[in-house]
Amino acid sequence: MQNQSQNCQCPRKECKNHGDCNICNAKHKAAGNLPFCLRQKSLNFDSNGTHIFYTKSGQGQPLIFVHGNMASGQFFKDCPKLFKDFTVFLPDSRSHGKSDSVKRLNYDDMADDIVRLIDHEKMVKPILFGFSDGAIVGTLIAIKHPDLLGKLFAAGINLTPKGINGFWRFVARAVFCLAFPFKFGDKMRLMLTQPNILAKDIKTIKTPTIALFAQNDRVKKADSQTLADNAADGKLIIIEGENHGSYIADNQKLYNILKEHLIEYMTKEKAQDKANEK
Repeated sequence: MQNQSQNCQCPRKECKNHGDCNICNAKHKAAGNLPFCLRQKSLNFDSNGTHIFYTKSGQGQPLIFVHGNMASGQFFKDCPKLFKDFTVFLPDSRSHGKSDSVKRLNYDDMADDIVRLIDHEKMVKPILFGFSDGAIVGTLIAIKHPDLLGKLFAAGINLTPKGINGFWRFVARAVFCLAFPFKFGDKMRLMLTQPNILAKDIKTIKTPTIALFAQNDRVKKADSQTLADNAADGKLIIIEGENHGSYIADNQKLYNILKEHLIEYMTKEKAQDKANEK
């Protein structure tokens, strides 16, 4: 983040409301910056005995980014600056980043952590973008809590371990054989044994869902297609010329892909709110 402008009238502490920030909000946006009280905060909360670390920045509709295996919320480090009209949350999954480590990982617990984060922050209809393991987590949330999310983006998802292309499953097995005594061995075990999401489970999803699949992905297109076909309001987007993480690691590319879909969603939400007021 850039340093606060010398002319900024925001207090050098969190604002109790955003009234003071509105004075210079437009100026900060034009400069690629944010008022002090909207900048990234490092936080944590207790998720049934496991402390989950996350960052929070901005204001507006809540937008949660959930990272993949072996990564952390910092995989999306540029997103708070790009998605300025949203409150951006970047959690570290359990046993990743700055969150507590656990003896045994499973996707259901990871999904419950995000549900508890949503409750902890009192979010209303958050948008969730999940990549790889994060896409699995987001899909499980949409299955278990049909009315919780406003929109789901699932990028590079596999619905079962067989949804990972054969070569990459072989690599994961080889790494697991070498790494199982160490901390990251459990992360390889997770990839080889979970998830087990069925089409009948996906049919319960009411959340508007976009499955993103890269042309040169490590996972099979069939799983993204199954998600898009069986969610009540599903859509598949194929991203040409990219691999499993290339368009995610380049947060600007990710922003360019998502912005039109987010604008479309927010426009519909505002129209619905106006209709409900009448």
